[in-house]
Amino acid sequence: MERREFLKAAFALTALPAVSGLGCVSLMAPRRPDGSPEPEPLDELLSQGARVMWIAAHPDDECFSGSILARASIFYGNPVSMLVFTHGDGGECGLSRGCHPDLATVRGEEMRRVALRYRAHLQHERLFNAPLPVSSFPPRHEIYRRWREVVDPVALTVKAIRRFRPDVVLTFEPTHGATGHPEHQLASRIASTAVRLAADEATAGEAPHPVKRTYYLLNRSLLFRLILRADPGPVTETFDATLPCRYGESCLDFMLHATRLHRTQKNDMGSVRAHPGLFEILCLRQTDPWRERYDPEEPV
Repeated sequence: MERREFLKAAFALTALPAVSGLGCVSLMAPRRPDGSPEPEPLDELLSQGARVMWIAAHPDDECFSGSILARASIFYGNPVSMLVFTHGDGGECGLSRGCHPDLATVRGEEMRRVALRYRAHLQHERLFNAPLPVSSFPPRHEIYRRWREVVDPVALTVKAIRRFRPDVVLTFEPTHGATGHPEHQLASRIASTAVRLAADEATAGEAPHPVKRTYYLLNRSLLFRLILRADPGPVTETFDATLPCRYGESCLDFMLHATRLHRTQKNDMGSVRAHPGLFEILCLRQTDPWRERYDPEEPV
């Protein structure tokens, strides 16, 4: 399903009073079997100066994690980095005057401005982005093959992790990817594989770096569950996006305002701004990349 069509279908359900305004529906994982205490919440880790890295497929994907990125960078002053694999040139141009010289260039400039707004380092690659309509999307492993024709995305991500040395890596869920987009799933699989290899001394390159925590951002809103388009659980942690960010502005408000910089994507981002309740509580699943492995080359 095209992301805009997908969002429209879910947002239409806000007319139902029983579910309107509900964001993340938590299916919390049980406490550790050995009775040991749970690790400190993500916000506490951020308060200690955690460096945060977001790994995604497209310009504008950061709206899913934007409240966390803003809390880290704007409120706490922590270093934040964004690694984005495509320029989104397979999408549509929502500008009445058109996108010149081309959509990729315009979306690249939009992403640059967004990164500046978040005070984040940006590494923006220009890999293949499957063109609309969704019915023409190649399968995930075929997209990965096309990416590898240009660069090894895993090696590129290992290098980025070792260079930035994040404490926290955020990415999509690897089997559904928030909207079902194969490139979201692919970005997640590359990210978790790279986290594992970045800590391995046997992997050539810069000095190894162990990431303390790797999180999947989960789309577990009740609205999306009702239309059977939600990421699978469980949820191990939630993040309150209404926490303060700056000047009386919440981190959610900061994220919503930042979406206006993605002017070419005014339809999708307008839908996000029209339904902030879906982004008030973010669902997270902490993953162990050594135990939970998802191969980017796995055939669909």
